[in-house]
Amino acid sequence: MFSVTVDTSGFDRAVIRTHIALADEMREGVVYAAKTGAAHARTHHKHTRRTGTLTSPSMLYHLLEYSGQNSARAALVNLTPYARFVEYPTRPHIIRPKEGHGFQGPLRRGQSRRAITDIGTHRVALRWYVGNRPVFARMVKHPGTPGFPFMAPGLKVAGETFLDRFQKRSTTRLARIWRTR
Repeated sequence: MFSVTVDTSGFDRAVIRTHIALADEMREGVVYAAKTGAAHARTHHKHTRRTGTLTSPSMLYHLLEYSGQNSARAALVNLTPYARFVEYPTRPHIIRPKEGHGFQGPLRRGQSRRAITDIGTHRVALRWYVGNRPVFARMVKHPGTPGFPFMAPGLKVAGETFLDRFQKRSTTRLARIWRTR
């Protein structure tokens, strides 16, 4: 009769430590990559910076959405209402002034009503300035705008950063767990 006893407790501990290490590296890597992607989106953009709101850290930031045993997910968030119109191109469209507060009839496409608190509800024209001179119009045919992507390149940088960091750090950490050289 032949009998063999194998102690796998060290192997089992190494497997558990491997799962924990991979989950840690994934979570930390996703957060680091998202932070790097947000910083890239803030600094590497082609649009004209007027107020700085679009790329301010309070409006454009990273967020860890989920972190589990086998996966982690982060997002780049931009709270600015017009971020979509900067990121993607817009079609040609007609701009009309808002209808007065008391107007009851149907609105034209793309038009809205003034709020009850809006002062000057009698206005029926658009107004803007060329130099110091005001220009008025009942409607404007806007030619549309080109897109100036800044979030998508930030996501690309985040993905590349994650892969690079995860590959380097996880192999080093796993080599320590399994004591390979």
